[in-house]
Amino acid sequence: MHGFAALALFVAASAQAQAPVPAQDFVSQTAVANMFGVESATLALHKTTSPAIKDFAHRLADEHAAATSSLRRIIAKRSDIALPDRPDGKHLDLLRDLADKHGADFDRAYVDAQRDAHRQAAELMQRYASAGDDPELKTFAERSLPVFRELDQKARDLPRSP
Repeated sequence: MHGFAALALFVAASAQAQAPVPAQDFVSQTAVANMFGVESATLALHKTTSPAIKDFAHRLADEHAAATSSLRRIIAKRSDIALPDRPDGKHLDLLRDLADKHGADFDRAYVDAQRDAHRQAAELMQRYASAGDDPELKTFAERSLPVFRELDQKARDLPRSP
């Protein structure tokens, strides 16, 4: 009986993880991810001494700014979808936490935050590219997916401490 319950729970969780993302949710989550990427990169450029983290932060700021620009161009023509004007509470808390850290503590927290953020962003792009219901946003997700996958891999390759 326990095996069946565990299997049912796994199937339900898998179905929810694969459920289509509504267009407004995709836009909001993508915009927040981009804001977090740019703002956390700015912190890293000021706080770290790690050349690897600085290089990643430069790339991160550039890629997230480009993604934000592309997303803004799509949404500017629309009245049915709105962009958030600031990160959500979770990301604001992460940014505050990063701002309070220094040295190796900052580097570890930054790398951990980037690994988590870019894994989630790549998964979001993949889900919308596969099952999105808005053709223009689906194309955006398809075009953005390789960049977010690469950032995910680069985040995982970062050293957690100097």
